[in-house]
Order: sequence, then C-alpha cells, then structure tokens
Amino acid sequence: MGLYIGWRCPHYIWDCFRIGDESKCFCGHLLREHQIISDISVPCNVGQCRCLMFCFIPSRPEEVGEFWLKRRATFDPKAWRAQCRCKHSHEDHAATGSHPCRIKGCCCNCFESNFLCAACDRRWEEHETFFETEETRRRGGRPHGADYVPFAEMPTLQEAIVSNSDSEALQNQGPSGRPGSHPRPPGFPGPHSLWPGPMSGPHT
Repeated sequence: MGLYIGWRCPHYIWDCFRIGDESKCFCGHLLREHQIISDISVPCNVGQCRCLMFCFIPSRPEEVGEFWLKRRATFDPKAWRAQCRCKHSHEDHAATGSHPCRIKGCCCNCFESNFLCAACDRRWEEHETFFETEETRRRGGRPHGADYVPFAEMPTLQEAIVSNSDSEALQNQGPSGRPGSHPRPPGFPGPHSLWPGPMSGPHT
C-alpha cells in the first residue's frame, strides 16, 4: 500500500515536512527503523524501544529555524536534539503517552517544545504525523499524485529549481557522462535540500 507521510497541523492542507526514511521519530530512531504495518500502526523495531507509532521530531536546527547554529565553530550537528521547555531533549522523555520527562527530579509531565516549526511557526505539539493513502488525501483536498511534487503550488519556482538542478547535473558530468571531479557549483537549492527525507514519492 502506497502511503504519503507528512508532518503538519491537522487543519493544514499542505505538509510542513515530508517524511523520509532518514526522518527521526520522537523515540530517537529513524523511520526506516520502524515497521509500517498500516496508516495507524508504525511501531519501532529497535529492541527495548516502547514506541508504538512513528512521531516525527526535528533532527536538525534548520528544521526549527535555528540556521545560525551551524555558523558556530563549536557546533556539533550530530549532538543537536530538539528540546522541551524543561531543558531536556526529546530523548530524555518517554516515547509514549504525553511524553513525560524521565530525568530524575524533573517535574515535567509532558513534552512542550521550546522551538517552533520552521515552516509555519507553530509548536511541535500542535503538529501530527500523518500516514495517508492517496484516496485519503484526495478526500481531504490535499496534494496527491502530480500535485505532490515539491513546489507544485508555485509553478514558476518549481521550474526554476528543476532547471537549475538539470543545469548542475550537466556541469557535474565529465566527458564520458560520468560525474566530474570538480565540485558542484553553488546555486539555488534543489528539492532534496529542503526536506528531511527522500523525495521519491509515497512510501510503498
């Protein structure tokens, strides 16, 4: 069964983020470490993990609008974690229920994000992760099929991105048609750079 996986506020038409295999769950494990049984059952496969349903959590500072962090010489992107207002990370909170904090002495009984979604400026807890069939999205008036392609709602921008990506691909090819040795020239970011996971379409 092909599924569209997105993260958004329930009343939104467009997803704030499209979820891919490398997207992180609140439990700290990636989507590819979960088993997609159905649209309402996506438990974690990692031993001892109690996560019963994949729940997206930002795993990079740019996903919460903190682009400036990467400019710090001491910043370690691998160590960055989304945090609660109690100052502890999502990995310090329970993977199920209201996600109470597990740090001894902390009175936090539910995860309340100290960050905002970079796409809509709303808090993490106002969002949900949706696993939807094409029919479900069609009934909800949400993009599906060709309309699901990145920036389908902005044709001019989409054309500029695709044209730029094609141009860069040609510049990166050597005489034999294989990738050349020179670095990719800077330019307008392609679709893959704007989303946390693969953009090959709905999961199957």
